[in-house]
Amino acid sequence: MISLPTAFLPNLPYLFLIARKKVDGICVGEQYKKQTYRNRAELMGANGRVTFSVPVQKIGYPSPATLDVYISEHGQWRCKLWQMLRSSYCSTPYWEHYCNAIKAQVYNPTPRLVDYNHSWLTLLCSLIGIEAPPLIPNSDGLLTEPSDFIGPTCPIFTRRYWQVFEHKFGFQPNLSALDMLLCIGPESRLILFADVPNASHGLSLFQG
Repeated sequence: MISLPTAFLPNLPYLFLIARKKVDGICVGEQYKKQTYRNRAELMGANGRVTFSVPVQKIGYPSPATLDVYISEHGQWRCKLWQMLRSSYCSTPYWEHYCNAIKAQVYNPTPRLVDYNHSWLTLLCSLIGIEAPPLIPNSDGLLTEPSDFIGPTCPIFTRRYWQVFEHKFGFQPNLSALDMLLCIGPESRLILFADVPNASHGLSLFQG
């Protein structure tokens, strides 16, 4: 069993480990690292792949523990996130099913980044039908960069699913699990629990 760092709208490699019950908790006591998916997510838009960042309050040096990082409310970022999600995914088959819950999460007023991230993770896991791991305060067993499943160099999850803009840009791997849920809904479980003959823990679903 391992612990993972917190992640904003986590990607499919991250959800794969949770679905396969390889994760015993989300570590929030490690030192906060900038330029990771702790506060960024990758989604799709009409013009291609989009990285959206949740702004955080100014961080000094050395960086504090991740649990002490607070969200900044400047720039009307919540409105921008909601507008981006609505414009990008309103034509997906499951937007109408999930949009109210998604909007509630976008505007969730919780001040700490780890709590905001965990509310998103809990929603994603609930919609998929898996259990979200708890937050844990220490860093024992934490996966480290670059294989921590929340950085740009994490393994590529190769299992394909239909994507709303695939006809324009081809299949895009390692997007946020929200992309998969809005595109294929309950069939997301089939992607995460795909049978992998003669493969330990399903790791042949990854490359890199």
